[in-house]
Amino acid sequence: MFIDIHELERHKISFAETFPPGRIDFGEDLWQVEGLEAKGTAELLASEIRLTGSLRTAVEVPCARCLERTRRPVEVQFDLFYRPVQTISREEEVEIRGEELDIGFYHGDGLWLEDTLREQVVLSLPMKSICRADCAGLCPRCGQNRNLAECGCRLVSGEDRWAPLARFK
Repeated sequence: MFIDIHELERHKISFAETFPPGRIDFGEDLWQVEGLEAKGTAELLASEIRLTGSLRTAVEVPCARCLERTRRPVEVQFDLFYRPVQTISREEEVEIRGEELDIGFYHGDGLWLEDTLREQVVLSLPMKSICRADCAGLCPRCGQNRNLAECGCRLVSGEDRWAPLARFK
């Protein structure tokens, strides 16, 4: 859905959209597994677009330890401001103030809602997800998923990188 600045000059735009899995490209390591429901409003404040609303979906991401897909529910409330990219001075260095860190920029006549939703989903996820707290991960020698079976690999003396910390018990 394109949010057109010329339409915003006339009136607010309300949206209530459902995006099926696959409609928004989240990249290689993020899979949308439920419809993404988004609702909210867009309005023009001077030359800024203000986008407020919420989204809800579920995604799968690889576990940081064993690489198995793990499901994550996503619910996000957002209140975002976008300025025209032409407002950025390219001639001189500009110091960014703290309140400007939350402002995005749009090109041309508006912005795509899908781009904003993708950004909000990605930002809501932790840097590293794990499938469960006691995930044993992959064997560093043979690559076996140790949650499914023990591999029988033994740590050779001198390989234990945590051994120096054992003295501090």
